[in-house]
Amino acid sequence: MKRKILLALLLILLVIALLNLDVQGIAHSIMQISVWTVLLLIGLQIVTQLLVNLQWFSIAKTIGIKISFLDMFNVNSQGAIVDSITPGVKFGGEVTRAMRLSRVCDITNEQSVALVALQKIFSTSVFLVLCLASAFFLLGEMPYLWLVLIGVFVLLAVIGFVVFLLRGRIKSYILTLKGNLAALRSKPKFCVLMLLLGLLIWLIYPVKLLILTSEMISATDILFIASSTFAAYLVALAPIFPGGIGGFEGTMSALLVAVGFALNDALAVTVLFRFFTFWFVLLLSLAFIGVYKVKKKIVP
Repeated sequence: MKRKILLALLLILLVIALLNLDVQGIAHSIMQISVWTVLLLIGLQIVTQLLVNLQWFSIAKTIGIKISFLDMFNVNSQGAIVDSITPGVKFGGEVTRAMRLSRVCDITNEQSVALVALQKIFSTSVFLVLCLASAFFLLGEMPYLWLVLIGVFVLLAVIGFVVFLLRGRIKSYILTLKGNLAALRSKPKFCVLMLLLGLLIWLIYPVKLLILTSEMISATDILFIASSTFAAYLVALAPIFPGGIGGFEGTMSALLVAVGFALNDALAVTVLFRFFTFWFVLLLSLAFIGVYKVKKKIVP
C-alpha cells in the first residue's frame, strides 16, 4: 500500500513537471546537436553492446559453456528488453538471461545462474568502485548524496540478507558458483582482463555524455560529467520505475543544472543521452531478435 501511494505521488509530481516544461526550448536545444554527433553516439552505443556481449561470451567459454557469439547476443537482447520493463536492479533481465542460457546451451539452471552471477561480479564490482569515487567527488558540493550512498548500502545489505535466508534452498546454485570461482582463481590474467573490459564498458558512458555536453558548453568539467553519469545510474538502481526511468533523468538533469547548464539544455542532454543508452538499445535488441529469428528459419 505504501509503495502504491509513493508511486502515485511520484506520478503526480512527474505530470506537474511535464506540464511546466518549456518543450519548445528543449526541442531547440536538441536541434543544436549535429548529425555527426548523433552518428558517433549511435556507433559508440553499438560498440558498447558488442563489448558487453564479448564479456558474457568470454566468461561462458572460460567456464566451459558452449555458445556462439550471435546466440549470446540474442540472449542478451532478450534480457535487455526485459530490463527495460522491470523496475530498477534489473533482476528480471538476469532471470531471463539465465532461463534462455539453460535452454540454448543445454545446461543446468545452476550453471546458467552461475554464468549470470560471474558476469555481474565483474561488471558490478567495477561499477560500485566508480560510483563510490563519483559520490565522494560530488559530496563536496552536494552533501545530500550521503543519502544515496546510505540507500545503496542498505540495498546491498537487504540483498545479502535475502541470500542468507535462502541459502538452504539455493545451496546447489552457490556450490556451482563456488566451483566456477575456484576455476577462475587459476586464471588471474583472465579475471584482470574481464575487470578491465568492464571498466572500459563503463567509461564509455561518460564519454557519450561528454560528447553531448560539449555541444552545449565549450568548457566542461570531465570529472564532474563522469561523476554525474555514475551517480545517475546509481539512483536508477532504485526499484521504483521500469528501467530506472524517472530517477535517472531527474538526477542527471539536477546535476547538470548544478554545474551551470540552463534547464532546457540539461533536459535536452538527458533526453538524448537516455535515448542513445536506453531506448536505442531497446530498438536495437528488438531489431536483432527479429533478424535472428528470420535467419534461424532460413538456416536451421
